[in-house]
Amino acid sequence: MLNAILIDDEINGVESLHTLIQENCSGIAVLETVTNPLLGVELIRKLKPDVIFLDIEMPEMSGFELLDKVKDIPLQVIFTTAYDQYAVRAFKHNAVDYLLKPVIISELTAAVDRLIARVGTVSDDYTNLESLLQKIQGLNAQKLAVRSLNEIIYVDMDKICHLEADSNYTNIFLITGEKLNSTKTLKEYESMLDPKIFFRVFKANVINLKYVKKFVKEDGGYIVMTDGTNINVSRDKRQLLLDRLSTF
Repeated sequence: MLNAILIDDEINGVESLHTLIQENCSGIAVLETVTNPLLGVELIRKLKPDVIFLDIEMPEMSGFELLDKVKDIPLQVIFTTAYDQYAVRAFKHNAVDYLLKPVIISELTAAVDRLIARVGTVSDDYTNLESLLQKIQGLNAQKLAVRSLNEIIYVDMDKICHLEADSNYTNIFLITGEKLNSTKTLKEYESMLDPKIFFRVFKANVINLKYVKKFVKEDGGYIVMTDGTNINVSRDKRQLLLDRLSTF
């Protein structure tokens, strides 16, 4: 029997996963369910579970940041998350598996089977990475989790026109004309976005190259997006932007 701690800032998510494990995974005993990642760190150090089921996008600290705080403790990790842009990074943390929400019973039991087979072995390779990437390629659209004060909205990245820093917040402008305000910084979002498509043109602006309408040389240089927004381009980014646009 393997001992587990479930960590997910959404109470419904952690309770649902707890129920699925109880009903379908006889080899797992859930020690604690936690919605606060800071408390999760304390419990991991105190209880030393065999495995943690860990959400990635959480307030206070991300799942990756949590792992950095307990990296001296030997344990296995199964990530659970509602979106897929962190998949490769998850496996670089040597995760057993990566479950997309809502969790499907067959995928959960398969992950637990891999976990049980893996416990007691030492491996530095990530043999699950290929199958993971195949799973991701089968998804219809890549999502970005946009966290506000009261909710998380999952947005198709292809619908993002541009992003703008607003102090420690970020405004996200969609091609539909909708504006979303997030509690995350622009730097955090930039690290999540595909660098082949998204480009930081100014310290406060990241754009989707697909939606650049034109580049204007006047007034130091700026671009016009398809939604009509004018965005300044830093002098040191100007030529690089033009090069990117010429091959896009």
